[in-house]
Amino acid sequence: MSKPFPKEVTFLAKLVGPEAFLVQLVGYLLLWLWNDYLATILSLVLGGISLAVFLVAKLVELVESSRVPGIYYRFMVICFTAPLVGALLGVFLRDGLSWLK
Repeated sequence: MSKPFPKEVTFLAKLVGPEAFLVQLVGYLLLWLWNDYLATILSLVLGGISLAVFLVAKLVELVESSRVPGIYYRFMVICFTAPLVGALLGVFLRDGLSWLK
């Protein structure tokens, strides 16, 4: 019989917060300011993978309850919203995508 996760997952709790979102957002914005083509590809791929993992995890959670802490779901939300917000701000700051012009 496996042991359930502890109520406080301290390491993961430190990763999930406004700081994690801001660090990812700054990283994506720097990438957008440096190379918008690479930023587009990475934002779509990493954000899409994070969104897919989040949706599958939530669907599985609906079918059968697991012992995955709620912090995991918050971290996954941060992982797919940071590229989205970074992409919106990056496109706005660069007045569109230069590789499409």
